[in-house]
Amino acid sequence: MPNIKDQSTVEAIAREFTSNGRNKTRAMIAIGYDEAYSDSGKGHKSVYGNLRVIEAIKAIDDKTRAESVASRKQRQEFWTNTMNNDPLMINKLRASELLGRSEADFTDNINSQNIQKPALLTPDEVLELKQAAIKLTG
Repeated sequence: MPNIKDQSTVEAIAREFTSNGRNKTRAMIAIGYDEAYSDSGKGHKSVYGNLRVIEAIKAIDDKTRAESVASRKQRQEFWTNTMNNDPLMINKLRASELLGRSEADFTDNINSQNIQKPALLTPDEVLELKQAAIKLTG
């Protein structure tokens, strides 16, 4: 039976677990654990509760995620290529929109100095507006 204290066992269980659809029992059996032990809660707890195994699985997950997710630069290159080379105008427009958004081309300047603040109503104006609303509603 494999020894969880051995680093090669830790790495093997992590590799097998992440490659088989995350089936704990199958991963344990594949690296040599007894089938009855592999299918028991005690076996799962001792192997998958081990901090080194948890860290090894996390490291594989992080590496896989880093390899499979496009970086910002890759997305921008893709949008630029689509915008310049796709035969359909709808795809060109969408790519240019996404590229523009990624470059913050469409942000509004909310710090403009020309913003007019609304004037506060006087109590007499509030009363007048309430009376007009009552007349309109009935």
